Amino acid sequence: MENVTTRMSDEELDLVDRLAEQHDGSRSDAIRAALRAGAREELVRVALDRYRDGAVGMRGAADIAGLTVAEMMAEANDRGVLLNYDETDLESDVENLL
Repeated sequence: MENVTTRMSDEELDLVDRLAEQHDGSRSDAIRAALRAGAREELVRVALDRYRDGAVGMRGAADIAGLTVAEMMAEANDRGVLLNYDETDLESDVENLL
C-alpha cells in the first residue's frame, strides 16, 4: 500500500471523523471507503455522460466505469439513461451472430 498525503478543510475532516465513528474505524479506513465509493460513482457518472453524448458506446462506457457491459446497461437503466440502440445496431448484432 502506498501513502498519499492531501490537505483537507475542517469541514472535510469533520465528515471523515463522523464516518470513521459510524464504522468504528480509523480516519484512514473512512477515507479509503469514501474514496472507493465516490470514485466508483463518479466513474459511472462520467461513463454515462460520455455514452449519452455519443462519445462512447455501451462497451466504452463499461470500460470507463470498470464494469461489464451488462452491469453498465443495468446502471444506465437504473438512472433512466436511454440506450442508443437502433435498428442498424440490431441488424449488425444479428449479422454477427450468424
